[in-house]
Amino acid sequence: MYDPLVHLHKTVLMQRLLDAVSRGYHWHTSGTVPLCKAQNLAKKFADRYDVHKSANQRAYDKRKRKASARLFMLNVPNSSDLYWWLLATGGNGAIHDNEKLRCALDSRSRIRTENDYELVRRTRLSTKGGGTVWSWRMTSECYYQWRERCISSCRRRESFVITQTIGSLYRTPGFSGTREQVGKLIALVRAEWRRRHGNLDALELPPALPYVERLANTAVLLSMLRK
Repeated sequence: MYDPLVHLHKTVLMQRLLDAVSRGYHWHTSGTVPLCKAQNLAKKFADRYDVHKSANQRAYDKRKRKASARLFMLNVPNSSDLYWWLLATGGNGAIHDNEKLRCALDSRSRIRTENDYELVRRTRLSTKGGGTVWSWRMTSECYYQWRERCISSCRRRESFVITQTIGSLYRTPGFSGTREQVGKLIALVRAEWRRRHGNLDALELPPALPYVERLANTAVLLSMLRK
């Protein structure tokens, strides 16, 4: 029986989803499933769409212009549900007939992790090679929630409040898209704090925005998670 890996950390999952989309897995659907029913869902996807195939088998299917599919799962702490994403390449295959797939290339149907981050195509600076790359960024809802939190924290006279907010902001996954948004929010914080308090003396900012490095897998087999 197919025993899929379940990711334990969201940032690692985000890297793996980005990898897959960069390799042509543009079609997708997603949802949640109770942990007790996750094995049945995985079996269904394996039986119907061969999500259990190896990288070599998927490469062979690509040469035959057959659609390949992959299943990604994420365990969320303190939840009895798993999040799942089913991704597919173009080509002939039952997955395109049976599933209501959306295309990640369409701005109206991007791949998301809950409602906080979305996977987008970005233009890379010419100094960094140019072209376009995939990256994660905050959704509009998430960004404006952070914006309101930053402004609210700057209104407080106690500097520890904005320090806590900045610390939380710097812990967001450091993909290029999110780093650009964090930079804009920090610029907002600096302007808002100066406007309300006259100077930046009490404002503690980390020296640099963090980059997300290549992370090792921290996934476990679904069968182990259910024990």
